[in-house]
Amino acid sequence: MLMSLSCAQVRSEITGPPIVDNNYNLDLRQGPILGSARQVALGGAYIGVAEGITSLNSNPAGVAFRLERSTTKFDWDWTAGLSDLKSKDFDNNGQSPPDYKDHHIRSLGLMGQYGPWGVGILNNAEILALNGPDGKQNEYVLSVTSLALGRQFLDRELTMGVGLRATMAKLRTKTFDTSLGKLSGIGWEMGGVWNPERGPFRFGAAYSSSISSNQSLNNTGGTPVTVNGLIIPQQLILPARFGVGVSYAVESAPFWKNHKWLVAADLLVTESSENAVGVESVLAQKIQPVGTHNTTSVRLGSELETIPGRLRLRLGSYYEPSNYEGVPSRTHLTGGFEVRLFHSKIWGEHDWGLTATVDSARDYLNILLSLGFWYF
Repeated sequence: MLMSLSCAQVRSEITGPPIVDNNYNLDLRQGPILGSARQVALGGAYIGVAEGITSLNSNPAGVAFRLERSTTKFDWDWTAGLSDLKSKDFDNNGQSPPDYKDHHIRSLGLMGQYGPWGVGILNNAEILALNGPDGKQNEYVLSVTSLALGRQFLDRELTMGVGLRATMAKLRTKTFDTSLGKLSGIGWEMGGVWNPERGPFRFGAAYSSSISSNQSLNNTGGTPVTVNGLIIPQQLILPARFGVGVSYAVESAPFWKNHKWLVAADLLVTESSENAVGVESVLAQKIQPVGTHNTTSVRLGSELETIPGRLRLRLGSYYEPSNYEGVPSRTHLTGGFEVRLFHSKIWGEHDWGLTATVDSARDYLNILLSLGFWYF
């Protein structure tokens, strides 16, 4: 299970023109890196690492990529996490969000590998709870689900993956209630990892298509469609993105004999959106354009096993480009550790580890703790 805390100083409220009709789009692009504790600690540089179920956040080929330690015909991985966010400027729009009662990220995923094949599913949901005008709690759910199928070729030197990526935005009054309003769409993604001679270098690339919901709003008579008093968007958009990555992993670091070392770097390009705003604009019913131009993010990370088989230290950094006009970009510093705890024989033999990670930037602090498998 994963828990996190994010905080920031109070900023000013959105001051844009009011939303008066449904002729606008909701953009679901990601600013800060949201993933596993290891992925965040490495500064999000994971396209060329592509290990485990959380690789579906970066590269669908990771669903089939196997490390040398994976010697059985069947292998599997999982993730379950909950991040409690207290940030006053989570998406770096320079404004204070509405008065959230609760704001958290939920992550659930499972994958299995059989021979050269792999299949997995991962869901990340951003859930915002607010007190409605009638005193009841409303929850706005922004969800992205990835379903991937992959296969290895050329004696495991080349791994390819393809999949579907679905987005959904909905309003509900209780966790298991029927949605009051819902928009959804489906896109596709593909990726690959090349591990020459199964040596220390890996080269990765991944592409995800843009997604737009295709539901039409019934606004007869020119009256805007509203849900719980909010004029809802015409459609939701998740922009296309393309990334490349490289990693270098050795059993013995050149500066410290017999200590494992990993370095990784990614370059990620996200396309622009048209006539779009972020979720805070929808809740505030004010227009603040988002994603008006293509953005590029650079991500770097390193991992060193300081106590062989027991302790790993991680350090990383990534550039979060600004998605809002007039708001500066910010650079994150990330890091953390993973310590091996115990061995179990439940559903196969596994070693377990505790991971702690910090992600810090201007007006942003994210602290994560997780318990999961320790991979040699």
